[in-house]
Amino acid sequence: MKMKLNIHKITYLVLLSAFILFLIHACKREQYTIATTDDVNITGYLEKYPDKFSLFSQILDRSGTKGYLAAYGKYTIFTPDNNAVNAWLKKINKTSVDQLTPEELKNVVRFHVLQDTVSTAKFTDGKVAQITLYGQYLLTGVTFQNGTSNITINKESLITQSNVRVGNGIIHVIDHVLEPATKTLAATIESNARYGIFTQALKETGFYDSLNYAQSAVPDTTRRFQTVVLESDSAIRAAGFANFAALKAKLSKTGNTKSHTDSLWMYVAYHVSPGASYTADIVSTPSLSTLVPGEIVTTKLSGTRILLNDDEFNGVIEPGVEVNRTFSNNTTSNGVLHESRSFYKIKPRVPTGVYFDLGDQPELKAMAAWRVPGQSISLLQNGKLITAGIRLDQIRSNTIGPVYSTASLPLGADTRSYANRDVMNFNMSISNNARAVWIEFRSPMLVKGKYKVWICYTYNNAGPLLQVASDVGTTQEQVLPNLVDLTQQLTSSGVTDAGALQSSSDGLMLTNGFKRYLGTTAETATDGVTKGLQAVGTSNGWKIMPAKLAGTVDIKTTDRHWIRLTALRGNGNGVNLDMIHFIPVDDDQNYPRFHPTPGVIFKRP
Repeated sequence: MKMKLNIHKITYLVLLSAFILFLIHACKREQYTIATTDDVNITGYLEKYPDKFSLFSQILDRSGTKGYLAAYGKYTIFTPDNNAVNAWLKKINKTSVDQLTPEELKNVVRFHVLQDTVSTAKFTDGKVAQITLYGQYLLTGVTFQNGTSNITINKESLITQSNVRVGNGIIHVIDHVLEPATKTLAATIESNARYGIFTQALKETGFYDSLNYAQSAVPDTTRRFQTVVLESDSAIRAAGFANFAALKAKLSKTGNTKSHTDSLWMYVAYHVSPGASYTADIVSTPSLSTLVPGEIVTTKLSGTRILLNDDEFNGVIEPGVEVNRTFSNNTTSNGVLHESRSFYKIKPRVPTGVYFDLGDQPELKAMAAWRVPGQSISLLQNGKLITAGIRLDQIRSNTIGPVYSTASLPLGADTRSYANRDVMNFNMSISNNARAVWIEFRSPMLVKGKYKVWICYTYNNAGPLLQVASDVGTTQEQVLPNLVDLTQQLTSSGVTDAGALQSSSDGLMLTNGFKRYLGTTAETATDGVTKGLQAVGTSNGWKIMPAKLAGTVDIKTTDRHWIRLTALRGNGNGVNLDMIHFIPVDDDQNYPRFHPTPGVIFKRP
């Protein structure tokens, strides 16, 4: 057959050859072949190399799946070579492919196929994001042998040739036939001698039955997978429970361990999460929901350690527990199993006031410039926000992002007197695409309950009008009823300069949805010495730093929540936000008050 090559094709081939030589000689990190082919489809490529893939081609023929893998589409197939298929046949006591039924072989093929094109560049150390046609996820990982790295699938199969692109997808060649998990979560836990105590807890509370089902038996596809994070017997004993009887005696108080109000039931339910969450999923989300209504398990990646419930609550560090990676990412027929190195359970909490300083972003707190007078840090750098606790509606090349600033004037010289001397500056607009239409801040931990939400800001005579909402785009979304107008001072509450001296002024402001949140010159802090800086009864000072009530939010889940501010008016107007207060509806809304000096607060006299 004659081939016609024009100058462009010749140039392409020369460059491609040079690139391949570079990959071979520049680095021994991966021993994978990156190949291209003109074959129309997956089956055509396999038939082209019978010495390597004849047995898997037979599996496709006998299972009746050859047709759709020859058709146009987008597929990824993990193809075992002949050596892998022969080893698998020997393992299951078969001598040929013909000894298996078409339905059995169809399931084999389904477990090796994804209905999308997924190259190794999209793999994570955890799982392939797309589920197989069989209905289970594939695990990915990396092993290092003889100075080279190798990608593994399901912990035992190595990819020997990767990213072979054909007309309808991608082929990855593997050295083992992949076998789906057949045991349920319940059966997997029970069969492992490490989990005797937790197995008894499952049976006593009724969770053994609810975790012992076939996927096909669950009509609701969102509940076909679940995740269990459990403790080993040794971890439970280290927590002071010698056996299941001791655990039950400590936790079960109702006499009915299947009751959803029983603490033993809640202990087990707190270890079960809807969906299949592998370690890659856990580290990419701030929390895991549980089967206890309104209760979550927070997650955090610290170096290479995955921590659960490692939190800061109301300024107190609460050490968490570590996921034991060695005994985690275990796929079952209806979910995934992880192990915790230590015992954990629901932390009993009651709604408590949370006074969120917007400068308390972990990434900022780690910087030397944090709360140093006269500093300014742009949070939008190289097109990305440097803090995970803030989100914008858009980030374009000309977007002006939020800036963290600290007061540069001597203490007391600036009548604004931000709490802790820092403030978040940004611009908002309803028409200028270089400005944000909305911005979100992720709150500290809020215990489920009802809170009044106060926005603490600096008065700006050209400021925007803001709408406040929580958890926008989720099932817990709530839009608060009161708009926050940054052109309003505390006098908008009806209190005059002279009236600010009266004892009734706080009540009048509160009645009209305003309050002071900074300590005034008439108050002494809890240290018994420090006075507030907001001058009372003067023409400035006391009224330019208002807190406006946005409304009441009903927090359904103990977690950190997103608070969104949306501009309803303004064209690039500046915003200076200091704090957001979340105060339980029955608590004192006026106190505590704050001071520019960190840690100095004013309680009700």
